[in-house]
Amino acid sequence: MKLIKMFIVSLICLVATHVNAEERIFVGDVKPMKAKVGYGSYGVITNGISWVRNGGSTGAFMADGKPAQKGLITCCDSEVVFAIPSGVRRFVSIGTMPDYKTPSKNGRNKESDGLDHIDGVWSYEVLIDGIQVYESEPLCSYVKKEIPIEVDIPEKAQYLTLKTHQLGNGNCDHCIWAEPYFIKP
Repeated sequence: MKLIKMFIVSLICLVATHVNAEERIFVGDVKPMKAKVGYGSYGVITNGISWVRNGGSTGAFMADGKPAQKGLITCCDSEVVFAIPSGVRRFVSIGTMPDYKTPSKNGRNKESDGLDHIDGVWSYEVLIDGIQVYESEPLCSYVKKEIPIEVDIPEKAQYLTLKTHQLGNGNCDHCIWAEPYFIKP
């Protein structure tokens, strides 16, 4: 009898965890319809390390204050367009940058005042079917250099566009969309 009760409780717990579960589709697993970047190429990160190496950096990046594993990387100005998978109702990501150990120093990119300026001078924009649904402030204006991004996707939406915009000197504009997922309810 005790074994039957344990089985029933286990079954109820199993069903309850799946009732409220969301299906997450890593955006990097969806082939973009278009990928245009300002420098280099569009990249998919699956091992927590971006291709960026600068000032002792390992190319690691953070999301929610912890090392992230998956992401998309572009350089400004960029535009990457995806067909929205069937049944998806949200897009989530965290705008961030590689975890530079030292600020970049590139004399060619000094502003008119002759001083080096902080990296992260770009913004993130999300469009659904060509209509802007999200735009961030410059990344450097966020204390943790992380921007939580979450947008609802209308039922009949077809295309999601992810853009980054250079707002400063273009110095080390390695834009990361950390942990980008389409969410099915």
